[in-house]
Amino acid sequence: MTTNKLLLRFISGLFILTSIVACGITVNEARKEIIALCGNFHAGVLKKDVIRQLNTGTFLEFEELNINNLTQIYVSSKFTLNLVTCDIEFDDNHVVINVIRG
Repeated sequence: MTTNKLLLRFISGLFILTSIVACGITVNEARKEIIALCGNFHAGVLKKDVIRQLNTGTFLEFEELNINNLTQIYVSSKFTLNLVTCDIEFDDNHVVINVIRG
């Protein structure tokens, strides 16, 4: 093999390795973000405060759902392939009654 081909393989390998490391860091940060933010929520916290804190997230997505007259906020991240999640349940007064981390 010529020197140019070896150099090209080395640079390609380095690029692939760097990409894998960057993806791993992003996935881990998304996971930590969901765990940290959902760890702030407990019974008695107001819904507006939950939403305010969730809006500070960089990697997460959240959606408000109404299921069987129970309001929930479902928190996940596409970076973690939705494997790390959090369900926050509210009562009729928009106060947290339960947090389920998954």
